[in-house]
Amino acid sequence: MGGAGRTDRGVDTAHRTVGGPVRPVHGAFRHSMLRRCFNHDYRDPFFYMVTVTTHQRRPWFGVCENNACKLSADGSLVRDLWHRIPRDYPQIALSTLCIMPDHMHGIVRVTERMEKPVGVPVRAFKSQCTSALRDRYGDATLTLWNPGYNDRIVWRRGSLQAYTRYILDNPRRYCLKQAHPDLFRTVAGLQHPALPPGQRWDGYGNRFLLDRPERLALRVSRKATAGEIEAWREEVREEAAQGVVIVSPFISPGERAIATAILDAPAGDVILLKPGGFPPGFKPNGRYFDLCVQGRLLILSRSVAAVHGSMPLTREDCLALNAACAHIAEHQAVMNA
Repeated sequence: MGGAGRTDRGVDTAHRTVGGPVRPVHGAFRHSMLRRCFNHDYRDPFFYMVTVTTHQRRPWFGVCENNACKLSADGSLVRDLWHRIPRDYPQIALSTLCIMPDHMHGIVRVTERMEKPVGVPVRAFKSQCTSALRDRYGDATLTLWNPGYNDRIVWRRGSLQAYTRYILDNPRRYCLKQAHPDLFRTVAGLQHPALPPGQRWDGYGNRFLLDRPERLALRVSRKATAGEIEAWREEVREEAAQGVVIVSPFISPGERAIATAILDAPAGDVILLKPGGFPPGFKPNGRYFDLCVQGRLLILSRSVAAVHGSMPLTREDCLALNAACAHIAEHQAVMNA
């Protein structure tokens, strides 16, 4: 990501550029209700995380309070039917389950190769739930679920623990989103003088970070050494602690390393520019979710059709993102001149 203005420290210094906070943007925040892995045989033994949402996200299953979900009678029924899956499909063992008001996550393990894909018992479970609630309410037209389901194959080392933590943390995140709704929605066609002209931008998070008195565009060359990155990391952390908003796509290894320092610090605000638009149901993951709750994060993206799946960034993409970051940072300097 280096360019003109690189000093002997290996860091691009144009626009006071330095290092920053977020994982690779492509693939970092993705959500789709139908995430099929087309080169995977879903009959094979694996752990799978399954997510199912209710029709129109109606809160059928309970309420979230004090970072916990209290199940309704309907939620308890769904839980009981989920635990029946191994009885009907002995090749499946159940792991973590979290039922939320309008969706549920469950990790299942296929213990031996099945005759049919794991989606078959998931669809059977959904059908059983719908039938049971139709009987309960005497409504043959009742629609409980959204079509399909989301699946993630748990095959990377450490993924099972990560998904388990994610599932169990759902009630806390849900309560935070309910308490801070303005920080957890995408604003289409965001208007602000600091945004590059001639382009339509969407935003997610604390839009008021664009009004902060000082912003710093961050750009670290891929050729920067470990020592150079460490020096810049300390400098950027100090800048962030003084209220400077760090602006970057956070793509290069040096930028991501400096990102970690800001994420770990008790103070420091971030404007992340990401390519690809915002897919439906978008939300930041992991520590970026907590950063959003704290009002410390704004994610900006050009208004384009959301790109699903991971696509490599081109050099032109990187240059365009860096130019936009520089414009956002320089605009404040012009305003203060």
